[in-house]
Amino acid sequence: MGSSFKAEWGPAICMVLIELFTTGQMLLTKVVVDAGLFVFALLTYRFFIGTVLVVPLAIIFERGKLKELNLKAFIWIFTSALVGFTIPGLYYIGLGDTSPGYAINFYNIIPIATFILAVLFRKEPLNMKSLVGNIKVMGTIVCVGGTLVISLYKGKVLHLWPTNIIGYHTKHSGAAFGHHHMRGTILLIVSCLSLAVWYTVQAQMLKVFPYKYWSTVATCFVGCIQMAVVGVAMNREKATWQLKWNMSLLTIVYSAILNTAAKFVMISWVVTQRGPTYPSMFCAVSVLFTTVLDSLLLGHDLSVGSILGMIMILAGLYLFLLGKRKELAPGSEEKEKDQLQAQSEDKIKESGSNV
Repeated sequence: MGSSFKAEWGPAICMVLIELFTTGQMLLTKVVVDAGLFVFALLTYRFFIGTVLVVPLAIIFERGKLKELNLKAFIWIFTSALVGFTIPGLYYIGLGDTSPGYAINFYNIIPIATFILAVLFRKEPLNMKSLVGNIKVMGTIVCVGGTLVISLYKGKVLHLWPTNIIGYHTKHSGAAFGHHHMRGTILLIVSCLSLAVWYTVQAQMLKVFPYKYWSTVATCFVGCIQMAVVGVAMNREKATWQLKWNMSLLTIVYSAILNTAAKFVMISWVVTQRGPTYPSMFCAVSVLFTTVLDSLLLGHDLSVGSILGMIMILAGLYLFLLGKRKELAPGSEEKEKDQLQAQSEDKIKESGSNV
């Protein structure tokens, strides 16, 4: 019972937790970036702490496996760090230029781009002649449509609860980088496309080096080095890199524990269980969480459009997960093949009778 529950619901529970972690990180990062924290310093320390946290797990559960790290595996790890950590770091600059409610909507790029890449590289099966294939495509479209509704349609403003609980003032948003809305939009798009590539790279990396803890350690460490090089090239002032007991340190520790160490290990496991497209579909869940908490904590009101978009996101996610469940059901492939073969035989018989 326990093993079947873990196999069926474990990946979904992991991904919902990950999106909760992401939502918390996004709101915290918005506050500290607007207060002047250097994004690349935040990310460098985050990846370093993440590396330190996962090393004991790797030593305990994957003892001796580091010896299998060869040049081919290192190239995939370096690529994973580049497209999964370093380039997506631009997202936080884009977040500083815009707002959480606006920035999170660009996550709708990730599932559709990941799905297309996974199908192109044959990491995700897609048979448009089958019910399962149509359900998965429909779920992806509805999910993306929901995030577009949240982004493009406002409607009547709904005052559901007292907002701005933590006393955050939106007039200060963008202070760290200035109100470069266009630059922020471009950086958000580039970072989300990079994350879409990362899910596919992650699947390939785990085939070459199938150890989730050591791969997490190596990727976090390489990402830390990459981010430090970029950060020092942009700003060498010591004051920029100094840590103090404030909200910035809390954000770094939170993101290192939950959004680097825990997230990377959990996603590595989910990818091995469900493939690269499965985790990306849950990006839509963070749109829902962020929309609600951005209103509750930072003072942005919910609207009819945001509520409608949330309903569409949940419906699309349900459809996609239903398709994956049917796809993973024992004998589902054989049943589909038998159905297709029966259909082709019927067509041959019909054409023969017509002749």
